[in-house]
Amino acid sequence: MKIKLDTKKIYLAMAERGITATEIARQGNVSQQAVSNALNGNRVGKVKVVPAICKALEMSAKDIVIIED
Repeated sequence: MKIKLDTKKIYLAMAERGITATEIARQGNVSQQAVSNALNGNRVGKVKVVPAICKALEMSAKDIVIIED
């Protein structure tokens, strides 16, 4: 099982709300590098990244997480 983020939805939500990756990191108390890695599709990384993105963008994990078999 592989977990990916729906980066198109995330980037669209970021643009609509005027939120940067740095702001997501600050609000979620995670590193900017961890958020950047997740958004670039390199890896989801720390478990805390998904909740940080969800919190900052007011979205649920169901909206942004893709689980592949």
